[in-house]
Amino acid sequence: MMEPQINRDKSRLLADTKFIKLYDLEYQDGTHYYDASRRGPEELFAYKPAAELTTAPPDAASAFVIIELPNEAPKLLLFYEFRYPTGSYMLGVPAGLIDPADFQGPDPVKRAMIREIKEETGITVTSKDTVEVISPCVFTTPGFSDESNALVKAIIHLDDLSSLNHKGAEGTEVFGDFRLVDRKAAMDLLKAGRDETGHYLPLITWAALTYFVSGLWQEI
Repeated sequence: MMEPQINRDKSRLLADTKFIKLYDLEYQDGTHYYDASRRGPEELFAYKPAAELTTAPPDAASAFVIIELPNEAPKLLLFYEFRYPTGSYMLGVPAGLIDPADFQGPDPVKRAMIREIKEETGITVTSKDTVEVISPCVFTTPGFSDESNALVKAIIHLDDLSSLNHKGAEGTEVFGDFRLVDRKAAMDLLKAGRDETGHYLPLITWAALTYFVSGLWQEI
């Protein structure tokens, strides 16, 4: 397939804030396209050669956390978080940006995810738990943004749920209740396409539910 070629000289940064930037990307055929990105001009995916798309690190990581308790069926850990663009609490998973410091050591995605799990759930990952990257980079809305996430599987063994808390919330983060769902409850959420409040599901949450009910977490 012939790829349209970007004209870097005519592409422009339209807005620059602490957490997001807006670019007007112009291609050589005259096409203009807006790109909301966390990345600076030199790190935009649109500017990278196609080969680099296979090695570029993601912006953030999201975890599909499966909790294993004694004598109970495994459960997927979800929680409610207030999402400002929708103006409501939505059912989500532990997630967060990969900090520059994470790249100073091995396994930056895993390092970031272990930190975010602790901050957003109170769970300390130990040597008896499993944390594995299941997808190094996915784009959720590439027609609007180049924001990217690594997807991580975390199998956590707990004696009870007393450690769960949101005390590590930072900045604008506002969390609601935890929700642990077994396979049937996860299937019900997928069938409904909504949570019990009637709100639609974020795509990453839908992916977590699908991954859990399919049993893929036991295979890959």
